[in-house]
Amino acid sequence: MQRPKTAVAGVLAGLALAGSLLATAGPANAADADSPASAPAATAPKTGHKGHGKSLCERVPNIEKRINKALDRLNGDAHTRGSIARMEARVKKAHSKGHEEVATFLQDRLTHRKELRPDLTRKLRDLKAVATWCEKKDDAKGGSGS
Repeated sequence: MQRPKTAVAGVLAGLALAGSLLATAGPANAADADSPASAPAATAPKTGHKGHGKSLCERVPNIEKRINKALDRLNGDAHTRGSIARMEARVKKAHSKGHEEVATFLQDRLTHRKELRPDLTRKLRDLKAVATWCEKKDDAKGGSGS
């Protein structure tokens, strides 16, 4: 008997949540529709570039460390966990032991890792461009006396 009560309680809670969301969204939408003059003011912050990129600029060093760490791992030797060379050795070993299903699975993982290397290299190059943009932005801000 507990299951139906629990199910009914869950459904009722979901309906109550949906009703409360609809009740709060209705007046907000009505206020926007009644005053067309407020619409341009609401979109003004989206068009300006003031303040954008600050959090990204702060995260650039950490992102660069993570990408470099991943590339170092992928480019490691056969003793490095997560390296392409180690996965190639595992595929070769599986083939030599006759474990074709395992070899196929590992080959798919190896293919993914090989595709990951140029993608990470491109992301690192793009991140360096972002770092240059952040430096220019900071120089311009510091030089203006603001």
